[in-house]
Amino acid sequence: ALIFVNRRTADYLGLPEDHPLRFGIDIGAQWDDWVPLLHPDDQEEARQYWSSRLRTGEAGEHSYRVRNAQGDYRWFLTRFEPLRASDGTLLLRIGATLDIDELTRAQGVLRVSEQSLRLAIDGIAGLVAVLTPNGELEAANRQLFEYFGRSLEELKNWGTNDTVHPEDLSRILELVKRGIASEIPFNFELRVRRFDGEYRWFENRHVPILDDSGRIARWYLLLTDIEDRTRAL
Repeated sequence: ALIFVNRRTADYLGLPEDHPLRFGIDIGAQWDDWVPLLHPDDQEEARQYWSSRLRTGEAGEHSYRVRNAQGDYRWFLTRFEPLRASDGTLLLRIGATLDIDELTRAQGVLRVSEQSLRLAIDGIAGLVAVLTPNGELEAANRQLFEYFGRSLEELKNWGTNDTVHPEDLSRILELVKRGIASEIPFNFELRVRRFDGEYRWFENRHVPILDDSGRIARWYLLLTDIEDRTRAL
């Protein structure tokens, strides 16, 4: 059962100045009497989670929305650790609660942005990838995944597997390193491995996308199959 909260927690919850929880007075409350303070949609999951931690005696970490004194809800991350005597006897559980409301909302916006990005690049008739400012693969369209027959994680490791033809790899690693450092559009030709194991010549064209401050936010990469043209030459 909850027997003490610090002043910051008590003020957030709107507890009276003489409330027992402010002084660590055990009033014999049930272990889950605090659950109604949570958002209705989070209560049952939180009850089940902490019930399992009580049974096992393990530490735990869980996030949920908690109602404040004004009746609004904010996201919090709570972690409890068991405090034991030298003989292993459980004495108390000490908990720390962190306000993560802004972070949680930002993650929600990011998920929406990622979904929009996915829809946008999947609509492009070609093989398209999105890279971070330092050149790491961040996303790719459906056509690219189908062509290579590899997962995002496998494609991220293109420098250490057989995605790029072994005879081209060292040259391409250096070109990519120099191109990313230049912060201007660059392109090169290389052989890449199709899902069936055949290597084909491609032109890779990198274009930087700038944010409002003029810094590179992402790189867009367009891969164009030039196998037939290369053979003709």
